[in-house]
Amino acid sequence: MLNIVAIGLSVLALLSSTYFAFQQVSSMKRANYLPAYLALLDDFRSAKFHQHHRYVIDRLGADHDPDLGISGLPAEAQEAIYDVAFFLHNFVVLMRLGIIDDSYLMTLNNRVVRTWEAIGPFVRRERELVPVPHLLQILEDYAAVAAVVPPDSGPSLLRPQAGGTTARP
Repeated sequence: MLNIVAIGLSVLALLSSTYFAFQQVSSMKRANYLPAYLALLDDFRSAKFHQHHRYVIDRLGADHDPDLGISGLPAEAQEAIYDVAFFLHNFVVLMRLGIIDDSYLMTLNNRVVRTWEAIGPFVRRERELVPVPHLLQILEDYAAVAAVVPPDSGPSLLRPQAGGTTARP
């Protein structure tokens, strides 16, 4: 009987060690990507990024014809589009790679949808003008999903979890 208990404890120790080893590997993997994530957050805190975002949302379609694509726009408009679009695109990529949790990206859903609505016609035309068929495709795909997901569904850092704490990945 003592041998069975000893074997049971040994198996339990092996399983828990294996579990914690996998958790450690996952944690180390995420830590390797932390500098990229922090760099994105630095971009988000810049006044220039927010000026570009406001321009893309409020003025781009009013000031320019989408038939120009992106390459036919003035340099300032191109910079604003690429700055905002690739910032959001990179967040979606980080989520798809499992580096950040859905709850992080959920906080940006409204921005993703509004940005895609503003730049979508320009991007689709650019794909026709310049042979880059998948230009910002990942952002487009995520925007389509985010547009139909109610803002109060799924995990979000903006909503308190049960017990009054915020979500943590």
